[in-house]
Amino acid sequence: MAIVQISRITQRKGLLNDLPQPLAGAELGWAIDERRLFIGNGSTIEGAPVVGNTEVLTAFSDILGFSNSYTYKGQAGGYTVQTGANGGTVSQSIQSRLDSYAVITDFGATGDGITDVTDTINYALNQLYCQNVNTQVRRSLYFPAGTYIISDTLLIPPYCKLYGDGPESTVIYFYVETWTNAIAYGTGVLVKNSSTYYRSQADVPIGTAISNSTYWTVETLPSYIIRTADSLQQTGVNIATNGALPPGFFEISGMKFQTNQATQSGAYVEAATDCAFDSVNVEGPMTTATLTASTNATACVAWNSTGSYICKNVEWNHCTFSGMVWGTNTDEQIEGVTFSNCYFDTLYQGVYLGVNSVPIPYVGPTGFRIVQNQFDNIYVEGIVIVNVSLNASAYNVFYDVGNHFNGTTNPASSIIDINAINNISVGDAFERTTTYSNIFSRINLNNTNSIALGMNNSYITFYQNNVANLTFANQLALGTYQRSAGIQDTLTVSGSAQTLFTFDADDIAAVKIDYTTKTDVDNAVRTGTYIIVRSTSDSTGALASSDTGVQNSATGVTFSVSEVSPTNVISWKYIATSSGTIYYSVTKLA
Repeated sequence: MAIVQISRITQRKGLLNDLPQPLAGAELGWAIDERRLFIGNGSTIEGAPVVGNTEVLTAFSDILGFSNSYTYKGQAGGYTVQTGANGGTVSQSIQSRLDSYAVITDFGATGDGITDVTDTINYALNQLYCQNVNTQVRRSLYFPAGTYIISDTLLIPPYCKLYGDGPESTVIYFYVETWTNAIAYGTGVLVKNSSTYYRSQADVPIGTAISNSTYWTVETLPSYIIRTADSLQQTGVNIATNGALPPGFFEISGMKFQTNQATQSGAYVEAATDCAFDSVNVEGPMTTATLTASTNATACVAWNSTGSYICKNVEWNHCTFSGMVWGTNTDEQIEGVTFSNCYFDTLYQGVYLGVNSVPIPYVGPTGFRIVQNQFDNIYVEGIVIVNVSLNASAYNVFYDVGNHFNGTTNPASSIIDINAINNISVGDAFERTTTYSNIFSRINLNNTNSIALGMNNSYITFYQNNVANLTFANQLALGTYQRSAGIQDTLTVSGSAQTLFTFDADDIAAVKIDYTTKTDVDNAVRTGTYIIVRSTSDSTGALASSDTGVQNSATGVTFSVSEVSPTNVISWKYIATSSGTIYYSVTKLA
């Protein structure tokens, strides 16, 4: 219809619930209680597309709720994604689109590196994951890049998904200030004075003494930066009480958990199942100067299982652990835990399993897999497994480990120490050379019925062309049975005996050598077994040896052994009248 003049603007005011439906055409209605303005559409006869009221947007309007025009397009290279099944489009409100995930800033937290946001983060976790069992409520919680200061433990409920912009960009920092009366403090601030911790009970004016109980109360430092909790954020003996769901089924990725307190541990995984940590760093303040003892007993990852809820199926992938006593340490009954592609750096020990477990098979941590990790700057052992079984170390690389931070030429302990049956090390690689493995072995099986397959040769030095070769290290160890990888060497004609290998008789009582020699003349071949037994300590029993074998023709190769005192180094040598090749492998039992 044509535009007509309205001589007088009609208007109404009142409560939103009392607003007429509809207002007259062009009539205004002001909702006092919500400060929202509406105008009547008019009738369809007048040309209105629909009868009703249209809200006039103001500062108090739900703008996002009114927008239903968002359509995913995915435009790239001239192509537009069709969101409708029949070539049409699917639209949703901007509010719905933005509510697809939550941002911690939605709850008021800021990553400014100054503001304490402990309560805000715990509140957000509670609201998203603890109020309703409806799965639609459990939205991912995003932490934009920044440093989020906390002063109490974060309680990680089941079914949460927390992610940041990367472990060096999104930092959850448990920070304790050193108290001074020269500044004011807000409520809830944790400070340290000498060796005692205090928390403020109210806003603290400048000049207030730490002994003033109106403002300060003594508090114990929380043991952990984060810990798993049930669906009511209950922990410890209260887990799964009051109808709560037990911990587990969560994912955390792309963030760092850091503390500036040398006596505080990182993550406490308690009674949790089916959890994943990816690209998560756990970092303490300790350095090589302070990690020469386990006194502080901190762990980047600590564990606890209860009688009803055993930690199982927990993964740590692409994570870094540093600045605490242990990367992880537990004697709890846990099952199916994996550490893979992680970096253990600047620790007293890397992984310690089963120290206080009852030495009964399958009690304590089992199914613990330490796979494809890197260990460096570890004071003593990289991995210790004691009193527990069914655990595996595989394809890890160990650099400066077990050297008391004095460099790889000063070994002070084994690198992997296994002192229980039915565990395995496969394919682990070590920077420690064979020379220094003769002082402290790379892998110490302690004569247990466990297996090591990899760089574990010790107390034997192999030669190539009569020159010591310290790179030969691969060995199969099955409990006390140890066999080196096969060696190939060239047989040369010489007037003097040529050395094939030497071993330390103080550590090896006897060896068996399986060998095959082939000469370049007449294709002569001999295969046999050579046995060497060391002499007795009082020299009444001489060094003993024997050679048995089969040959198609005389090879012209003669073997001999000799022992040097007082070093007690025994050498296996040969003299050849024709050039050729020898293949051999060394076996020892004790």
